[in-house]
Amino acid sequence: MRPTREQLKMAMEAADRMRRRDVDPHHLAAALRYLGERNSALEELLVRADRFIRFGMPEHELSEMRQLVNQLRESAIREEAANKEDKSLEIDSSMLL
Repeated sequence: MRPTREQLKMAMEAADRMRRRDVDPHHLAAALRYLGERNSALEELLVRADRFIRFGMPEHELSEMRQLVNQLRESAIREEAANKEDKSLEIDSSMLL
């Protein structure tokens, strides 16, 4: 079930408090903040893409949409690289036996 705007606002405020107090043992607040920011960017892209499909778009707005897509793509590339680095630091427990 999708939360209401008020519920989302309350959840984001709670996540902010958790992060400020450094009380996030399972990284839920960090995950919520990340997903909230990513969702906002994707919603903005959806609005721009829908407008482009329906009406066309002036060159400057099309350029802004391309920049947003590139920012999302670069963010995904950075995250993938960070995940690969994290995995390379893990110890394979089967090697310990």
